[in-house]
Amino acid sequence: MRKISIKRIDPEIIEVKHSVAVTSAYKKIGNHVVLKGLNLNVPENKIYGLLGPSGCGKTTLLNCIVGRNTLDAGTIKLSFRQISDIGYMPQELALHGELSIRETFRYYGYMFDMTDDQIETRSKEILKLLELPPANKIVGALSGGQQRRISFAVSLLHNPKLLILDEPTVGLDPILSQIIWDRLKEMALNGKTIIITTHYIEEAKGAHNIGLMRDGALLAEQSPSSLLAAHNCQYLEDAFLQLCQKQESKMNSQESRLEEETANKLKSATKTHPSAPLTPQEMPIDVGKQFAMARFKAQLLKNLYLLKRNVVFTLFLVFLPVIQVSTFNIACGHDPKQLSLAVVNRELSSGISDCSPLSVHSCFLDHNETQHMSCRLLDKLRAKTFKIVEFSDIESGKMAVSKNIAWGLLYFAENYTISLAERLNLGQSIDDGVVESGMIDTWIDKSNQYIGRLVHHDIVESLVEALEDALELCQLNKKLANIPLQLEDAIYGNNHPAFIHYAAPAILCLCAFYLPAIYTGAAILSEKEGGLIERIMISGMKFIEIATAHLFVQFVFLGMQTIMLMVVMYIIFDNPYLGDTLTTFSLIFLIGVDGMFFGFLIALLSKSQTEAAYFGIGSNFLLKFLCGLLWPTEGIHIILRTLSLFLPLTMATEALRSLTTRGWTISHPVVFSGFASTIAWIAVFCVLSFIVLRTKKDLWSTK
Repeated sequence: MRKISIKRIDPEIIEVKHSVAVTSAYKKIGNHVVLKGLNLNVPENKIYGLLGPSGCGKTTLLNCIVGRNTLDAGTIKLSFRQISDIGYMPQELALHGELSIRETFRYYGYMFDMTDDQIETRSKEILKLLELPPANKIVGALSGGQQRRISFAVSLLHNPKLLILDEPTVGLDPILSQIIWDRLKEMALNGKTIIITTHYIEEAKGAHNIGLMRDGALLAEQSPSSLLAAHNCQYLEDAFLQLCQKQESKMNSQESRLEEETANKLKSATKTHPSAPLTPQEMPIDVGKQFAMARFKAQLLKNLYLLKRNVVFTLFLVFLPVIQVSTFNIACGHDPKQLSLAVVNRELSSGISDCSPLSVHSCFLDHNETQHMSCRLLDKLRAKTFKIVEFSDIESGKMAVSKNIAWGLLYFAENYTISLAERLNLGQSIDDGVVESGMIDTWIDKSNQYIGRLVHHDIVESLVEALEDALELCQLNKKLANIPLQLEDAIYGNNHPAFIHYAAPAILCLCAFYLPAIYTGAAILSEKEGGLIERIMISGMKFIEIATAHLFVQFVFLGMQTIMLMVVMYIIFDNPYLGDTLTTFSLIFLIGVDGMFFGFLIALLSKSQTEAAYFGIGSNFLLKFLCGLLWPTEGIHIILRTLSLFLPLTMATEALRSLTTRGWTISHPVVFSGFASTIAWIAVFCVLSFIVLRTKKDLWSTK
């Protein structure tokens, strides 16, 4: 019988293939060094538990591994090259609560360019594997544990080779935690590499290898059993505590040397790569094209799902501009009605109740005692909807004006009509006393400029009309009652302009600009605040795809809203409209696009929706005051008037006014300037957004 010799192989010389290898990793955030020369090796087809207290640098390390962050020094090697090889589950749920489970799976499936059949097959497998509710259930209506499993399911959907789970069991009860660990063990047996972080140290006993991390450094990297044996402990927490104590003793004796070593590493890396990310991964993750139709389709489909799910919000979004414009036309720009006017009339013994038809239907120049021109004037004022309130004396009438009971006081002298007749009959022979008696003393409250001017204008106009009628009865030329000025038909508009006609184009511009800005900013930031942007960008989504999908939806809304705004403003409420329909539509649509890109810029600059609201409100008031929306720019201080020319809505508003009230075409310099200014501001917002996207340390770009 042949003797068989058995050669023992030292386990340490067996080559172990690593899915992830991190070497001398340094990362500084602000003034704090988060990773301090960390070395980590994750074997293939194993569960690697990355343990440590909150704030020790676990999440930062994972972000560097998946490419969302770059190291300041050191290297990261991955055995996987495609973004589809990695499945990532963040600490937050990072799910759209309004979507159903099926819609969520389709969203992420399209993102990884999966077909409908593939998504359906994998969804059924995962639903069964994780014991999830039916696929038509809304995610936001599920319990916290079920939502956590949905988040886990999303990371498994595209069947990745490397699974990175950032504290997946936080907040779960022990039974759910054990279910997840059982599934992880099955996956490792089926050829998946898993990195799982947790600060619940004892639950990591199910991992094949664990790395104990504290204060940016890896204290140990062993299997749980060997670690317990090496430190003669029963619990991993006790072993971790011993390692922490050893680390502190070393740091006390070598703290200054370690700080100097870290500083030198970072300084050396900066000199080596002064203008680029300092030490990129040696094998960077391939996320595919800068713009992928599959990812665009996923984002567009998700937007449509959200709009369908929130029907009330969608209808509100579509009809809000119409509601605002309608409210404006109904509530604003009309002359006040039923204004109270105080009257003290001395030429009637019993007051204005003595006015009779005879007093206004015969010639007052005949010195007939029944003729009272005050009655004729009061009738004209009533026709303009003034409420006439009679007082017995001037002092009580003035008191009524001072107490805001009336907007003005008219005083007629005892012989007002006779004096007025003598003034016309005698001409230059009349004395001053008769002239004074033939005048109406008037006191008006002008604290409100608009109403004060309206009262003044209506009194003068009513007096002229009363004199015209009286002279006509006397068979005289009624034009003698007018001042020597012939007011011909207005070249543009009419001789009785309304404030609403001035403000209508401004309201259109304001609605067209700000509503898309508000919706765009809110839509982007709602995903950013919930951790959704972080998750989808780790999955390979680009901001250009998010923006383009949003623009596609917004363009449809903008087209509908622009048509409805024009119909409401110019057909239903019959505001002046002389312009070309296509030109007017194009200008309003471009103003909406301008507002959309302004919303993108706000979303990029803001950390929260509250901060974005401050941006929006502040800019809204600025544009209202300086762009000729509430008051003509000709009335603004010369310095601010010059500044207003360079604001987004100034030229656009004036162009819209010229289009609708003057009938000018795009060939006119004013209209052309409005188009040019709007397009220029779209370009400015795009460039600023690109600059912010590239330079701001935020979720939108790799850091």
